[in-house]
Amino acid sequence: MRKIYFYFMLTFIIISCDNKEDVNSKTQALNNPTQTYIINGDIEYISEITDGSKPKKPILVYDIPNYSDNNNTAYKSSEQSTFLNFHYGLYNPTKSGCTITRYLDSGKSFETDLGVYGPNPYPQINGYLVRGFGVPHQNPYYGALVLIASNKGRKVNTRRGVMEENQKRGSAISIEFPFAKNVSYEITIRTKFHDNRYLIDKKYSDGYPTVYVQLKDDGIITLPNLRDQNQDPCERKDLNEIGRYGIDNYKRSYTPDNGVEAIKDISFKFSPIIEKKALLVSLHPKMRTEGYGAIPINGHTMIILSITITEKPFDPSINVNIPEPVRRRYTID
Repeated sequence: MRKIYFYFMLTFIIISCDNKEDVNSKTQALNNPTQTYIINGDIEYISEITDGSKPKKPILVYDIPNYSDNNNTAYKSSEQSTFLNFHYGLYNPTKSGCTITRYLDSGKSFETDLGVYGPNPYPQINGYLVRGFGVPHQNPYYGALVLIASNKGRKVNTRRGVMEENQKRGSAISIEFPFAKNVSYEITIRTKFHDNRYLIDKKYSDGYPTVYVQLKDDGIITLPNLRDQNQDPCERKDLNEIGRYGIDNYKRSYTPDNGVEAIKDISFKFSPIIEKKALLVSLHPKMRTEGYGAIPINGHTMIILSITITEKPFDPSINVNIPEPVRRRYTID
């Protein structure tokens, strides 16, 4: 009996694997091949091949920045401010738990954790502990911290036929910082958004990315709404579930309204009524609302030069009254 049971189980496993491989091969057949480009040595951009040519080895592309304002430490304020500097290139090995593939000018590549943030905290140059999701890292050419987000369509076979879904990527960092209760804070990020699709494909991205800034109870980056709670934080997929839903006084967002590429300061205000212990900054691509319209193709790099946290007198008007959820009471007659 055991032999028969083992035979059927083995047959089921083999068939399941064959079906999975068959589904994967069919999915690949539905989509055009892609070409990988490497921007500034370690920023990956994947472009769809539509001219019938075959993929080549990763193609190296360089975008040398021209910072018109490098004086990041000139920020002055009458209130107490904390300046977090990210305007530097490679620093030290981080032992963060994540690595990145870096390419030399010769085309050779190597894996390294140099300047890479991951689930294990590592101090940035000012000493504040930083964690990462989706491999945020210090880029030597930009001389700054980079977050990356992108989206494109991917056709898949389903029971209802061939469907197209978002194939999204994103990244995030968290910084451990003591936010006191009954104190207001203004968080200013000096940054620049770069359109990777235009750099490679000479087509502007469909839409702009969204930055979410949140105050958290700790620096651990979690994905509460994902079905797969064991997702590898070093992967660059499915970050979209972080902080996208509901009204929250500890969450703010910003989306650029144009494609002008220039250094800018974007600010977010908070008035916590309970202590918070970390700042989370996440970058999300423009996506299609499920089932509506064409899937937007886009890819951006958020170049972060610095983050300034300024204490201000407590302003409760910043907060929104959030009603308590209605709890139904059931009685047994």
